[in-house]
This record gives sequence, structure tokens and C-alpha cells, in this order.
Amino acid sequence: MMHKHVRDSDKREGMKFFYECGELDETEDRNKNGVIDSIDDTIDLMRLLVRKGYHEGRDFHYLQLPDGKHDVPSWARAWPYFLEWGLGRRNA
Repeated sequence: MMHKHVRDSDKREGMKFFYECGELDETEDRNKNGVIDSIDDTIDLMRLLVRKGYHEGRDFHYLQLPDGKHDVPSWARAWPYFLEWGLGRRNA
């Protein structure tokens, strides 16, 4: 659904996106490439953003946690990275 929304939308200046995936978020691998679907889908979404004219690093950032899961402790570990990138500071 998000991929379609991005494909069908115009680029909006000033938009910023932060993505975080944990390599243990799930086990599904529908295309059997050895990468879980949540990571594949996020990478595909970022490719769409690039085609729209967004720039990785400036307009969006991706953090992949090797031992991360779809849970609060993993999101808490990602929080300082979000603060540093999105707000230009680290959580004290």
C-alpha cells in the first residue's frame, strides 16, 4: 500500500523519512533471496523515493539492526540514531 502511495504521489520538498528494520523482525522471504520481506520491502520503498528525486542521507535514512526485532527494545536502540539524523543531536 505504501509503495503505491509513493509511486502515485509527487515529491514534497522538506519531507524526511527514517526507516529501521531488524534482521529478526520476521522470517518470511517470499522471493527466496535470503532477505526477509520487511527489509526487501523497505529497500524497494527507498528506491522509489530515489526515483522521485529524494536523496539518501539528506532526505531519508535507513538503519538495519542485525539482531533487531519488531519490538520496543529494538526501537529504543534505534531512537538515538533517529535523533542524531533527524534532529541533528543525540539523546543524552
